[in-house]
Amino acid sequence: MPQHFEADVLLLHIAAGASRSTPPPGNLAQTAPRRAARGRGEDLIFVTLDLKSTTPVSPGHTDQLARLAVEAFYGTPGSVTAALREAAVAVNDRLLSGNQNLEPSETVEGSLVIGVLRSNDLYVAQSGMGQALIVRPGQIGRLVSTEAAQRPLGLTVAPHVRFHHLEVSPGDLIILTTAKPPLWSDPTLAGVAGLDPARALDTLVSATSQDMTGIMMRMVPRGEAAQLPSAPARASRAELEAAGAPPRAGRRARPETPGKASRAAAVITRVFGGAWELIRPPLTAAGDSVMRLVSRLAPGLAEPSRVGSFTPGVLIGTAVAVPLIIVVIASVVYMRRGRSEQFRANLTQAQAAVVAAQFKASGEDTRPDWERALYWLDQAATYGSSAEAEALRQQVNEALDRVNLIIRLDFQPAVSGGFGATAHIAKIAASATDIYAYDDADQVIWHAWATGRGYEIDREFECMGSATSGTALAKIVDLVIQPAPGALGSEGMVAVDETGRLLYCAAGSHPAFGNLTAPDIGWGRIQAVDEMNERLYVLDPVGNAIWVYDASDGLFSGNPSFYFAEAVPRLKDAIDLAVTQDDMLVLYQDGRLDRCRRSVENLPTGGTKIGVECDPDQRFTDDRPGYEPSATLPGAPPISMVYTPPPEPSLFFLAGEDRTVFHYSMRLVYQGQYKSNDPFEAPISAMTVGPPKDLYLAVGSQVYYAQPVR
Repeated sequence: MPQHFEADVLLLHIAAGASRSTPPPGNLAQTAPRRAARGRGEDLIFVTLDLKSTTPVSPGHTDQLARLAVEAFYGTPGSVTAALREAAVAVNDRLLSGNQNLEPSETVEGSLVIGVLRSNDLYVAQSGMGQALIVRPGQIGRLVSTEAAQRPLGLTVAPHVRFHHLEVSPGDLIILTTAKPPLWSDPTLAGVAGLDPARALDTLVSATSQDMTGIMMRMVPRGEAAQLPSAPARASRAELEAAGAPPRAGRRARPETPGKASRAAAVITRVFGGAWELIRPPLTAAGDSVMRLVSRLAPGLAEPSRVGSFTPGVLIGTAVAVPLIIVVIASVVYMRRGRSEQFRANLTQAQAAVVAAQFKASGEDTRPDWERALYWLDQAATYGSSAEAEALRQQVNEALDRVNLIIRLDFQPAVSGGFGATAHIAKIAASATDIYAYDDADQVIWHAWATGRGYEIDREFECMGSATSGTALAKIVDLVIQPAPGALGSEGMVAVDETGRLLYCAAGSHPAFGNLTAPDIGWGRIQAVDEMNERLYVLDPVGNAIWVYDASDGLFSGNPSFYFAEAVPRLKDAIDLAVTQDDMLVLYQDGRLDRCRRSVENLPTGGTKIGVECDPDQRFTDDRPGYEPSATLPGAPPISMVYTPPPEPSLFFLAGEDRTVFHYSMRLVYQGQYKSNDPFEAPISAMTVGPPKDLYLAVGSQVYYAQPVR
């Protein structure tokens, strides 16, 4: 049963190298209100918001938007990620609405980082610049999204939200901030592990010169934390006005005491004050010009008016202001009623398409109706949102997934915080207990081992990028698992660079290096490698060859043998290969697949005869009605291919602009597609499958894994 945690919280406000005692605007830590939505009652929320503009932004406005995010979160039922997205949407919509009335140079951009603590789970959402730091004894984690940092709130209709999730333990120190990473080095952060937030803050303030705001919290068992304020069910109008924030567009002002002109004028000022500040300078200039013109045409109007009469300035100002007020009121009415009617009309069209699909029996026959429903839901989303529309969208997406045989998986991050803030994982290999990841940004090969609840980075691993690997390699082309005993006496990994240099690494062992003996014709370009039964297969499309190296004491050495015999297929556009017990599979850039089988015959006169038969006319098939066999991988050009051995041998293809994983049987019969429940923040850069049948995907600085279930 999960342990329940609370947090000792300290609000961070660092300016000019010192900690400020004033609370930073836009930073809140609150418990659930009494009337929270279903599923929100046990959630603790931590919000840090920063607004940037070329003109000063009111701290009260920042606080109001932070409270708006809290209100939206606790008002949204369902999953934590859905509620976090609604919080980001609420802030984004308010900023986007305000930016429509500003010059492009004065646009307000928002950076929002929200943390939600539920039991021992911490969920983090990032929109715009920001990061979450996790400090544990002996471990530093950095949750940061470069893509989210480049897409602040207030600029697009749909906000970009990057989600993170981790399990917390007693004593964990968590820092949420919208400051640009990195803030502190790993040694500095490691030095505050175990300190209470106040002492940790003193250490961190002295180690940075960057101005920042944020939230620091120490995880403690339930009942041991200082009391957090409870979130109000809804911020009152008086609070919003006191904060200096503009009221919601379209809300009609009510005088506190009917009949008193001064009170009514105050209400009008509150409603139209923001708009008036924008239009006052041009109106003043226009009014002066009109007055000069009137004075020339009718000098009498410029003379002092009689007592009790209206001045020319009042008359002209009224003539100018009345049309403007009418336009403002019409705009408010449209924003409240016109957009609402458009939203409802599009939603009705989507509902009609769903009903039409439900009256059809065949899954494939329903596809046009489900796709039409999704189109109308997208149109409706441009005018607003509702719980009804979100529920209908989920129904439509699930139906389209069934039609397309798309399986949504809950991919979990392999290691907390990824493999480093600057890492980019380009190649991965996995065994039953280990992950090897090549970071081409920092030229490092990482090793992570299974702990039973995920993976942990092996800080003692000696390989490329470690202090003991004294030999430099060129760009790594591929990684493969080498079964025990291998080159180092245990299961490990072999990396091959573009020059044919080999690197052997295993946990607990010093790395070993070697070279592939170049063929007589030399290397064209090493594209991909695979290992099977102590043999290394090397694809060289430029040299139109596949070379085979046998292992001697685990080291791939000696002169290579040519895989093919008499006839050699045209390998110029080959991008990957996979070796099974019986076949060689070659994947081409256009999605074609060759299947070759090699035979060795002992001759009566001695010696052997090698024969290779290739079938280039492989067909991808789909058992669903209406699908014809295809000579290329349907849907998208491929990127890579992975073979998985019995008991259920299969082929997995990473393909398409959205980097989808396609699953086929060895007879090339379509089995389905695998996608993540939560979209990844960046394209998938590498894929592999490890025993027993875990699917591993490299995305940015992280490796995610899941068990495919059909």
